[in-house]
Amino acid sequence: MPCPWYQQGYCTSPKIGVPTDVVVSPDRCLDDSRYRQCSYYVEPGTKSRKEVSVAKEKLKVYAPIHALLRDLKCGCPYIQILQLSGVKVAYCRALDRLLTRYEAELCETNWKNCPYRIQLSELSSV
Repeated sequence: MPCPWYQQGYCTSPKIGVPTDVVVSPDRCLDDSRYRQCSYYVEPGTKSRKEVSVAKEKLKVYAPIHALLRDLKCGCPYIQILQLSGVKVAYCRALDRLLTRYEAELCETNWKNCPYRIQLSELSSV
C-alpha cells in the first residue's frame, strides 16, 4: 500500500503545505515498510503545525449559495470544510475565498485538473 500522502507523483503531506514532487521517491513512497520513516509522513487525521488556519471573521457567508447540502469528499489539499454561521461551507486556500456550492461540487469531482492547484504545485517546486 502506498503512502496516503503520495498522489499522482506528488507529496501532499500537511507538513509541506503545498503539494510538490521535489521530495518524492517512488521507491520509498510506494513501499509500505519505508514511507512511515519519511520525515514528511504524518498519520492521516493528525494536524500539522504548518496547516494554514482561515481567519473566519473575514469570511462573509451567504447561505443560499455557500451552504453545502451534503458532506464533500474532495482529495484536493487546498480545500477546507468549515462550519460558519451555522452552516458547512467550502474554503479554497488556493483562491483564498469561500466556494459556492456549485464550485465546491466541481472541486470534488475535478480537483485533479484544477488549474489553480496545478499552478500552485508547479510554483512550489521552483
